[in-house]
Amino acid sequence: MRNSQILHNKQNIRDFYTYVRQRYFYRYLPESVYFYTFHKCASTLFSNYVLKNISGLYNVDYANQIYTGRRRVGKKLIFKEKGYIYGPIRISANDGVPESRMLIAPTTEHDFIEDKVALFFVRDPRDILVSSYYSFGSTHGFSCVPEIREMQQKRREEIQKKTLDEFALSAVDRQIELFKKLHNLSNVCKRGIILKYEDMVDNFDIFSERLRRYVAIEDDVIRELYCRSRPKQIEDKSSHRRSGQVQGFRTKLKTVTIENLNMRLEDTLALFGYER
Repeated sequence: MRNSQILHNKQNIRDFYTYVRQRYFYRYLPESVYFYTFHKCASTLFSNYVLKNISGLYNVDYANQIYTGRRRVGKKLIFKEKGYIYGPIRISANDGVPESRMLIAPTTEHDFIEDKVALFFVRDPRDILVSSYYSFGSTHGFSCVPEIREMQQKRREEIQKKTLDEFALSAVDRQIELFKKLHNLSNVCKRGIILKYEDMVDNFDIFSERLRRYVAIEDDVIRELYCRSRPKQIEDKSSHRRSGQVQGFRTKLKTVTIENLNMRLEDTLALFGYER
């Protein structure tokens, strides 16, 4: 059997399962959940594994569907009240890309999130800046969607003209705005919780307890999450997941750059409990 036939059959099975689930068991399904985060915040780990293994909730990754061309650009997205976990919703998507117009814009409206259940996953913005430089400037794959790929290529060319420190200083203001936006969303959301990448790495028991506050996850999934989230001992600049170390920025950026970032990020770091 050809791979295309296998994929088609799997999709038919999933569609049938979804139909039965919604048609006959809708009233018993848990309320849908929304997972908000940033790029370079272990979002791929949650996309590929965690969100697909939430008990009772079916993961819909609209961002991936748009990125891979499986979702027609411009088509309105549907969000069901029960039975789904939507995400990752990376609010750091560039304003001009289809993901931003189709997914980020509607789901970051305060009226939308106010009555929803949501998880907000953050990471030290200084580590995000470092990871973004290596990823978007070198290792991150390009989309097959022409509009997205063109923007990615342009962004990569711009990043490659800068040193790591130059990039961090040029991109920090956008990080400040993104963290402010996520914090405002978390305040508007009446049933939401902020989760931190650093807790996942260094305080996993606390992290898993907070993660399970609004979603049900089996113990074996939690154990696998622990294993998959361990940082690499040796940095791999050629990999999509370069390191994963907490506060890796302290060894990657110049002291004067860190001091500059700390000054500009002062309110953001305090808001999310990060040390200077």
